[in-house]
Amino acid sequence: ASKQKKSVQVIDAKRGMNGGIILARIKLEFSEIADMVNEMDCGKLDDTQLKALREFLPTKEERFAIQGYVKGASASKKTKEAAINDFCACEKYMYAMTEVEMADEKFECMLFKYQFDNKLKELTEGVTTLISACEDVQKSVRLRKLMAMILMLGNQINTGGSGRVAHGFTLDALLKLDEAKAFDKKTSVLQYLVKIVKANEPDLLKVHEEMPSIVPA
Repeated sequence: ASKQKKSVQVIDAKRGMNGGIILARIKLEFSEIADMVNEMDCGKLDDTQLKALREFLPTKEERFAIQGYVKGASASKKTKEAAINDFCACEKYMYAMTEVEMADEKFECMLFKYQFDNKLKELTEGVTTLISACEDVQKSVRLRKLMAMILMLGNQINTGGSGRVAHGFTLDALLKLDEAKAFDKKTSVLQYLVKIVKANEPDLLKVHEEMPSIVPA
């Protein structure tokens, strides 16, 4: 019986085995993959497959070793083909990809092209939600009344309602309502505000109903 020919192992054995498993699932000729990458044509490849193929592009060291082996065995076209056939599947793929200039950058472009529509949809949905939230805030009558009450309460606490009063406040001042103390120096301004709203305009406590897009945003 003739002895079974052993394949040459130029790259790391574990990397070669893992690459072979991936390539076996893709079921395309390596020259066909190289042509697709060169033309940045995804064909029927999905982003998972593209990422896997990109992962097994030859490193600088692997490229040098693979090309060196083929060159050393290329006395003729026949011996060159025999040398390539000695490779494992992953090495054959790597050799095919050595013919593609800027293969890594081309894979990056292919992934971007494949994922573009989904990413655009995600961004568009997010922007649409944000615009809706801004419109909700602008149109909310309850929020406008609530802000006016906060301004009035702040002026009462700071000036007693006379003298130089403020005509507005910054949004970061709202974060301090729970820290600042009201007239009795015990109750926070926020607690006092809620008490006033409940007593005079309890409907303002439903302000969130006018801004349904705020939470998703």
